[in-house]
Amino acid sequence: MTYSWPDGLYPLRNWLKAQGVDVKSIVSERQAAFYVQKLSDQRIKFPADRSASMFPILKRLQDIICAGAATPRPVPTRGQPFVPKKKGKTKPAQDIKHEVPADALVVYCDGCCEPNPGAGGWGFAVYRDGAEIHAESGGAVQTTNNAMEMTGILMTLAWVAASAPAEPVVIFCDSKYVVTGINEWVPGWKAKGWKRKGENASEKNQAIANLAHWQAIDKARDELQFVKIDWVKGHAGITGNERADELSLIGREGALEAANEADPIRQQLKYSV
Repeated sequence: MTYSWPDGLYPLRNWLKAQGVDVKSIVSERQAAFYVQKLSDQRIKFPADRSASMFPILKRLQDIICAGAATPRPVPTRGQPFVPKKKGKTKPAQDIKHEVPADALVVYCDGCCEPNPGAGGWGFAVYRDGAEIHAESGGAVQTTNNAMEMTGILMTLAWVAASAPAEPVVIFCDSKYVVTGINEWVPGWKAKGWKRKGENASEKNQAIANLAHWQAIDKARDELQFVKIDWVKGHAGITGNERADELSLIGREGALEAANEADPIRQQLKYSV
């Protein structure tokens, strides 16, 4: 079953196509709205009733974004700096410049969850000299956005360990929570015995959210010598980031489809007259 786009939403459908989305894979208004919000970085609250019409929200999103879409920026090639396009009066000290080693693989990973907590997905895409050479995705029906972002990193590290353990790799992720956690917080947590605060702090203040994910990422990273994990701005027209975002959506939908197929009641209803 494919979602049938009303004539009044053709501009929005065409915008999604321009972002590389296979619109024939969209099966409902709600899924269409989720794709659009994720790719356009808009945040309009969905109705709690999942059977409610999403047309007003889709029309509002179309009015917001279809005046013109940004041209995607390419994946950086090896040996070249990657400088995201400036917006507004950004101070030079705030500019983000990622140096990609001359012989490095570039990987973009992402995670999503709608609602949060709820069904989510992760995805990553691997590039060599600007060309995609590998991609993966997956998901879970009950998870959180942070858990999926971290799973995207973890699955990326697993792929690197299996396929490119001796190659320099730069992993880009648009979650500041995950990137800052890996590069800044984890060393301190480990020194305290995997606690946020010292021994005199309360148990609540010592607890680390998503501890199992942090520990798994740390272990996987320790086994790889040439991996750098860096932050990149999401929904900024960067081809690799947009691709990872698309893969995370695919992973989410795959998890939901698998759950529906495994539900015997749904299967009985599916074949009922």
